[in-house]
Amino acid sequence: MQDQTNIWPKHITVDKRIVKILSNSTYTNFPSAIREIITNSYDADAQNVWVDIDLKKEIISIRDDGNGMSESDFGFYLRIAGKSRKKDSELTKGKRRIVGQFGVGFLSALPFCQRYLIETKRKNTDQVVQATIVSTEYINESSKTVDVEEIPIYGKTKTDKSEYAEQYTRIRLVGFSKLTKSFFNGEYTVGNRRNTINNFAPLELFKWQLCEYLPINYDSKNKIGNRLNKIFASKATIPFQVFLDEEPLYRNIHAQNILEISENEQQIGQVKFKFAVLTNYDPIVPSEARYLMIRNLNVGVGDRTTFDLGLDGKVYAKLAHLTGEVNVIDGLNDLISVSRDKFNFSSDYEKLKEFLRKKMASWANELDSLSSFQKKIQELDDKHNVHNIDSLRLEKVNDEIESLVSKGYHIKKTTESKDTGIVKLNRAGKELIISKNFDDFTKQITVLNKSYKLSLSKWDYNKDAFPAVKLEKGKIIVNENYPLFKVPNQFDTFLKFHILFLEYLQTNKISKSAYNAMISDVLTVFNR
Repeated sequence: MQDQTNIWPKHITVDKRIVKILSNSTYTNFPSAIREIITNSYDADAQNVWVDIDLKKEIISIRDDGNGMSESDFGFYLRIAGKSRKKDSELTKGKRRIVGQFGVGFLSALPFCQRYLIETKRKNTDQVVQATIVSTEYINESSKTVDVEEIPIYGKTKTDKSEYAEQYTRIRLVGFSKLTKSFFNGEYTVGNRRNTINNFAPLELFKWQLCEYLPINYDSKNKIGNRLNKIFASKATIPFQVFLDEEPLYRNIHAQNILEISENEQQIGQVKFKFAVLTNYDPIVPSEARYLMIRNLNVGVGDRTTFDLGLDGKVYAKLAHLTGEVNVIDGLNDLISVSRDKFNFSSDYEKLKEFLRKKMASWANELDSLSSFQKKIQELDDKHNVHNIDSLRLEKVNDEIESLVSKGYHIKKTTESKDTGIVKLNRAGKELIISKNFDDFTKQITVLNKSYKLSLSKWDYNKDAFPAVKLEKGKIIVNENYPLFKVPNQFDTFLKFHILFLEYLQTNKISKSAYNAMISDVLTVFNR
């Protein structure tokens, strides 16, 4: 049995800063608006939030099993938009830190619907609060705001004993605005630009944004996700799960290799935080997943950032190979901007950014070193080309191995590899796998199906009958003093020329005088 008990008009008391934010909304803000509503559910100790989208009927439903609101709570909900609700130190009953400070949750959705319908109920009561906010009275189609405090919000408190033990808040956004239609029509797409979320289908983009910013867990079935869940675990006593069209959402995992992770809480001034830096040893895709995400109390704030790394002119070639996150546990909640996309200035925040900037620079440089090392190993193993004279300097490789060892990599020697002498790098385990006879390894090259071992030496090319290369016991000795071997990007070509000349001489295809003339003419023509 249902019985209507009270009908009322109420009004929004809104901070003018919020009005300005609403008036500047674009269709790209649509996922952010839904995130704000879900964040309200989080603050209400909801364990589950269900988001359902009906594009044909133009209805978006957001339901939760949180604490719900009484009529007086709802009046407070409207009255304090833009004001701080609770102190930063206060916790919910479920031991959650309060995320929303400004009450912008429902207001942020107004530019994206015609009507905002809400039904909410606290546990162990038969009182259900219902209200309808006509969004078009607050924001017209040109996205200009009006004097909102004079516009009545009509609703009622009804009696419903059928759900006495239930608690919930049910919100429906009915009728899409032009901004919402623009989002679902894919007006954000960027054509041929690759590796960007702006080429995702609208619902996939919406899902990606929710998974990127909401205070949800990683998928524990994923090894990396399971570890990150343990590191960034909240002290809350209740879980939080979001469903989109009945599908559970998990935080995005953008890389499968952890470079560094803070097992213990870090502190800079008053800021307490944990962080993780990850990589795939290739550019992170999509491009919006690159760099570090700052989360305040596990909620994403703004875009991922390099903290202005590289603005001094220094190039970090592998910066795009980095991703990760920083979860601020304490010290920045009072500094978050009204738009919730950045933090206001503080000396502690500047020190935090400098700390993270150095971390990213360090890892970008190390990935560059790893890439260089891998390239050298590949060049050593290349039987058809000698890329440069340094490819014959095994001491250079040994120096890089020692450098990597000094950074925490360890050497594992094995005879199991069929490619004896070749170094393999297990980057995920920071392990160098080296065959036992690597110290005796000799670079080889194949010319006309004949294989030669190569080694370096020095002699006066002007006084020797063999100025560039010599053949001794099947091994080619290379003169690193020979001028043409110092020509950038031409070492391989000139080396092969001289190996051919020498082979022709050894097999009597040319005479000694012809050989002398050829190598003399080559030096004359190309040594300029």
